[in-house]
Amino acid sequence: MYERKEEGASPRGRITLIQALLEGRLEPSRRAKKLVSQCLLCTACVDLCPNHVRTDLLVLVARERLIDQPGNRLIEAVLRKVVFSKTAVGFRIASTIEHTMGRRLESAAGTFYRVPVKRTVPKIGVMPFSGQARAAYRQKTPTGLFLGCLIDFVYDGVASDTISLLELSGKKPYIPGKQVCCGLPALSTGNTKKAAQLATIVMSLFDDADLIVTACGSCGSMIKNYYPLLFDDPADIGRAEAFSRRVRDIAEVIGSGTVGKAQGTEGTVTYHDPCHLKRGMSVSEKPRDLIRRAGYTIVEMDAPDRCCGLGGTFHVKHRDLSAAITRDKVRDIRSTGATIVATGCPGCMAAIGIMIAEQGLSIRVVHTVNLLARAGEAGPAQEVR
Repeated sequence: MYERKEEGASPRGRITLIQALLEGRLEPSRRAKKLVSQCLLCTACVDLCPNHVRTDLLVLVARERLIDQPGNRLIEAVLRKVVFSKTAVGFRIASTIEHTMGRRLESAAGTFYRVPVKRTVPKIGVMPFSGQARAAYRQKTPTGLFLGCLIDFVYDGVASDTISLLELSGKKPYIPGKQVCCGLPALSTGNTKKAAQLATIVMSLFDDADLIVTACGSCGSMIKNYYPLLFDDPADIGRAEAFSRRVRDIAEVIGSGTVGKAQGTEGTVTYHDPCHLKRGMSVSEKPRDLIRRAGYTIVEMDAPDRCCGLGGTFHVKHRDLSAAITRDKVRDIRSTGATIVATGCPGCMAAIGIMIAEQGLSIRVVHTVNLLARAGEAGPAQEVR
């Protein structure tokens, strides 16, 4: 649909290609790496397949086998240094580049920067939210809050509102100060070893928690569905399986009586189902129910669970294809006439927000918790730091 059609880029074609690779009938190559990389890992094809073939797992195995094949070394180096490691230094460098080389772009969707390579990127904070949270949230409690990279460095308002809603639901969150990436970007590029290292750190941070909450569908799905697959030792597998069972999305945790009617709600809302939140965590109706409880009217778009086009590193490696998919998503959003698009994944917020900002549309892009925290008794974002 978005570029010259190739059988190797279809789910059926990829499965055939991957099978040939694994059976040794096809030599690893740069071409094979490119075809295997052109997958969003949205798992829509898994849902559509009568036999529910786990194409996503086959793709991940193939990417691991092809990781040493030539690719865009600059992009891969940046991913390793900034995203995979998730160091404050790396994000500070990215933030400095934005401010010194980028053009500030304000819109209803948020604050973004146009940088010299003709890319629009969300505003990146100099310090992570987890490093600035109040000391009270450093004390271990039964409820751990895993933020994820984008919430920690880009959407701190989502972190604040998540905390407010947890406390209104009777749960005091524990926020470790040195949180790391969940490992999904590393896994999606075939770097299983790095993903396992990050998973081990994440699990150690929340060893004592009975419940681990996330407001990122991608992080939540990564932990629930892929952590147990990263290890070979039975003890590590058992630990990862037990950990994954304790992970919940914030929409699953908020008590139905927590959210009251927002005062003076204006405009209509359309809801975008993140791929990993709906298909990976089976969370779809609960966010809608909570939004309606808050007094908002939801107008459904066509195919609300169609991918936003981000796909993690897919957005970086296949910029044009990713943008084409996002344009279709924004077209669907516009067709509803809604003035607000809500979603449960910061990655989707970024992709949709960038396109809306570039098109100059007056549509707000918010996380579900941002709408809910403005209803009932939830306080403003800045009060929880």
